[in-house]
Amino acid sequence: MYDRVINLLKEANVEYNRYKHQPILDYDTAKEVKDKYNLSGVESKSLFIKSKSDEYYIFITVENKKMDSKRVKKLIGEKVSIASGEELLKKTGCIPGCASPFGYDKDISIIVDREIFNYNKFLFSPGIAEITIQIKSEDLRKILEVSNNNVIYY
Repeated sequence: MYDRVINLLKEANVEYNRYKHQPILDYDTAKEVKDKYNLSGVESKSLFIKSKSDEYYIFITVENKKMDSKRVKKLIGEKVSIASGEELLKKTGCIPGCASPFGYDKDISIIVDREIFNYNKFLFSPGIAEITIQIKSEDLRKILEVSNNNVIYY
């Protein structure tokens, strides 16, 4: 996953900062790392979800925001639920708590919360708990344009 994320950043010609640190698997640790490295930007939240017909999606939003399942159902036309940690690992290679917002196989659609673009910087895991990537939030659009995934805006 990490290599795919870095390749997409390069392909989209996006400048980024990479920080190596203690493993982050929760928002308390993320805040500690953010303070330690003086990182600015909103922390991402990436939820691996699946539809009733077993289609997989990654829902990306900002830290501490809940996904409105009814709104997602209206967007994709069917009910969704959070996929299991086992499904996440099997389909993506990511462990729970550090799913990347992009870099997935073509069969996984990406649902993007537009609120992300209200922030100057976007912080996310590239699928490795010990690394944080910082980009300009607006550059997420460039990355999604070069990805092979179907992108749905929320």
